[in-house]
Amino acid sequence: MKFKMIIAAFLLSLLVFWGCGPVYPPDITDSEYPIPEFSNENLNYNSNRQELHLQVTVNYDSLVTDLRADLDLTGFTVSELQTTLNDSGLSGDAIPGDKVFSKNIPLERIDSLDGMIVVNYDVYENGISIKSFTDSLEVIANLPPVITEIIMPDTLTKPREGISEWYVYVNVDDPDGIYDVTNAFCQSYSNSSGNWNDYPLYDNGENGDQTAGDGVFSTGFQLPSTTPSATYYFRFRVKDSAANFSDWSSDSVVVR
Repeated sequence: MKFKMIIAAFLLSLLVFWGCGPVYPPDITDSEYPIPEFSNENLNYNSNRQELHLQVTVNYDSLVTDLRADLDLTGFTVSELQTTLNDSGLSGDAIPGDKVFSKNIPLERIDSLDGMIVVNYDVYENGISIKSFTDSLEVIANLPPVITEIIMPDTLTKPREGISEWYVYVNVDDPDGIYDVTNAFCQSYSNSSGNWNDYPLYDNGENGDQTAGDGVFSTGFQLPSTTPSATYYFRFRVKDSAANFSDWSSDSVVVR
């Protein structure tokens, strides 16, 4: 019995000795991003500021020091562009060191044309591209405005003496919003000279316009008692911020 206890104690001591042996560190050769990985791409264009924003996240176990972007452009004043992105909190990058590489680039486009931006990102090491990624953005053309309604009298009766006033209201619409319409005007045909005379229309709450910014362009006209009795012809047109013009819309009024 005593001999069995000695053996048990010996085995127990071996187990304790084994458990107190050297502890090896975990394998630290594994890496999470052995090659660069792109994600969270953000490519957008601000027409009002004429500015392109490039942004992409790059996860890589090594420090990314050279991220280049090559752009092919359609519908812009330039067709090709090369640049580098940064993660330094400058030139359109928000937070330094967060692996989000960004840049803002001034870029003029031709608003009346559909556009396309294709950007190819490359991570370079020692002058060699080790990973590429492509992103694209379609830019829709600024579409022309339209005249939806003309409100003006069919017939005007001259005053017996002096001058009376009458008004024209032109309702407009624009696929890019009524605030994109910048100018409106009308022309009246002169029976005496055979020429068209120009008159501006307003959407500023003044000059015969009732409410500013409502997409109704208006103006007032004077009708002197000496106006010859005749049919007077008018045509109307509006223009947007991209210098797109609407089609002409015509109307007429009889003065008697």
